[in-house]
Amino acid sequence: MAINFPSTAGQATDGSYTYTVAGITYAWNGSSWAAAGAGASATNRTLFSVTNAASGSSALSYNQNNGVFTYVPPDLSGLSGPGVNDGIGSNLNADKLDDQEGSYYRNAGNLNAGTVPSARLTGTYNISITGTAPAPNLDSLTNVTITNVQNNDVLQYNGSAWVNGVNNVTGLQSRASVSGTYSVGANGYIDATIVTPKSYMLWKVEVNYACWLRLYCDTNSRTADQSRNIDSDPLPGSGVLAEVISSGQTAQLITPGTLCFNSAGSNATYLRVDDRSGGTNNHTITLHYLQLEA
Repeated sequence: MAINFPSTAGQATDGSYTYTVAGITYAWNGSSWAAAGAGASATNRTLFSVTNAASGSSALSYNQNNGVFTYVPPDLSGLSGPGVNDGIGSNLNADKLDDQEGSYYRNAGNLNAGTVPSARLTGTYNISITGTAPAPNLDSLTNVTITNVQNNDVLQYNGSAWVNGVNNVTGLQSRASVSGTYSVGANGYIDATIVTPKSYMLWKVEVNYACWLRLYCDTNSRTADQSRNIDSDPLPGSGVLAEVISSGQTAQLITPGTLCFNSAGSNATYLRVDDRSGGTNNHTITLHYLQLEA
């Protein structure tokens, strides 16, 4: 505020000429007005007061006699935070936000480690991803089964998983063979089962001893054919797929190739091997075929 000092004309310049305003005494020193110096009462302490808006154990007070302000800080014992002794291990959460430590929160722009929960990635999002990611091996996927990989193999679905098919880029099958060895007594016979495709074209049969070999599409057909004479041809529709009569070790071509199948859609062909060698031998039967059905 502006102070209207009185005229100093003809007044003493030793500080004895004074002027008091708003509780402050000023003295004229010949060139300016200055507040009263040391030993003088320059302030009316009753003009000051304090409003105590502190809460809890804190307080602020003012003494008009000596002009001293007194502040009593709050009791912070038992609290956690900067400047307080209670910190890590105090089991207090004064430094938490929504009951979570600060490390729980991270701006998406600061994501440089860790795993994003899969629940965050469901649905459809308008996002842009740059960079590259390594593609997994096919056999590391849970619905792909890779075995004995060959050149030009193709993936085929078998109803529950993708599997590699027989090597041919067009999906066609290659020729294959299957063997079984059966002990047969002299001039006796044995019924056996050999694992084959559900349907196939038989183009060659190999035997290592003299025998009468018959192939059937099911066991009922085999049973019905057991009394047929070796010199009699099977009737059409009897379930006999093919037969070979050999006088010793033979690789018999089947011309033209004959269509063989399992009537129940199983991977099996049913055999009857009659020994014609006159001795007990391990008869090895080899079927050469081309698979026609998955």
